[in-house]
Amino acid sequence: MNSLRQYGAVIALNALLALAVHAAAPAQPDNSDRQEYDYVGVHGLDANCPWSVYCYRILVPVMLEQLPVDAELRWRWLQLAANTTAGSIVAITTAGLANGLAAALLATIVVQTSFGFAFTAYDPYTADPVVFAILATLAWCWFAQRWLVAMAIGLIGIFAKETVALLSVATALAAAIDRRAGWRMWVAQGGIVLAALLGFHWIMDSYFGWGISTNPAAQFAQGSWLARWWLNNPGLALKGFFLFVPFGFVWVYAAAGFSAAPKELRHLAVGAALPFLALNYVQNPERALSNLFFVIVPLAAIALTRVPFALAMAAVVTNGLFTSKVGSSTVWLPSSRWLLIPATASAVWVCWLLIRSGRVPSDAQG
Repeated sequence: MNSLRQYGAVIALNALLALAVHAAAPAQPDNSDRQEYDYVGVHGLDANCPWSVYCYRILVPVMLEQLPVDAELRWRWLQLAANTTAGSIVAITTAGLANGLAAALLATIVVQTSFGFAFTAYDPYTADPVVFAILATLAWCWFAQRWLVAMAIGLIGIFAKETVALLSVATALAAAIDRRAGWRMWVAQGGIVLAALLGFHWIMDSYFGWGISTNPAAQFAQGSWLARWWLNNPGLALKGFFLFVPFGFVWVYAAAGFSAAPKELRHLAVGAALPFLALNYVQNPERALSNLFFVIVPLAAIALTRVPFALAMAAVVTNGLFTSKVGSSTVWLPSSRWLLIPATASAVWVCWLLIRSGRVPSDAQG
């Protein structure tokens, strides 16, 4: 993309889709962490915070507390603004990695209808939308080779949520693989961000009476949150469904686009694998894996720009209806089992064309 009009169109589409998913979601979630975040917003760094891991996520609630707007509106406006920002950055970044405006449009639809983004429409009372915007910005820094900016954003972002440090570490691992100019600085910034996060926890635990021991995720020897997730979702089929649902068939498109991707994107994907797989241990996997949008979306767009645009659009729209249905719990759409039918048909068609054209090696080709 090389014009302000195209950038504006991408931002506008992200805003419209974020608003549409938000409007389709129920008025209130069944369960929410709002009580925890609102407490932190009022009390900030006060001693003896009773809300475990939420105590350390001070950036978003404290920032919102300063706005002279109704609390409900603050959370909802932030969710829309942050998701629009995150999606726009991912789309513009993807345009530079793939095929211009077409790739940006495909990326926009995928990211705004993905499970993770749709879930924040269902439950906007969380730091996740801001974390998405930070992750998207850090990924842009990686491709633009802005390690100092990445370090500054990482040092701020860890006060939104610990997930930010994982991408800082991922860029450090990617740099060790990539060995680009200045790669040692990327490794150093990842270490500095991680050390800052651990140092913040140590100071608050040692001198302010904070701690995470009451959170099930802190029970590492007992399997942390992953063990609870495994027990609460009986049957391999249901577990497989939740692993599939963060991106649906976009997982397949991303795998198809990996070999054709620029090496910087491939290396970031490899660097992110271990940190974000580890995140599954302390968070529900469907939400943990949703954070990988910064590599999954551009990889998928690269594959989809190699099939006719109309088919690519059909693939991302039908898949997006499925993932956004599950993420947002909207009643505006039919059951997810029915939405899987057109999404599956589109995916089969896309994969058949990619294999036929030699873009994806078949078993016969080895």
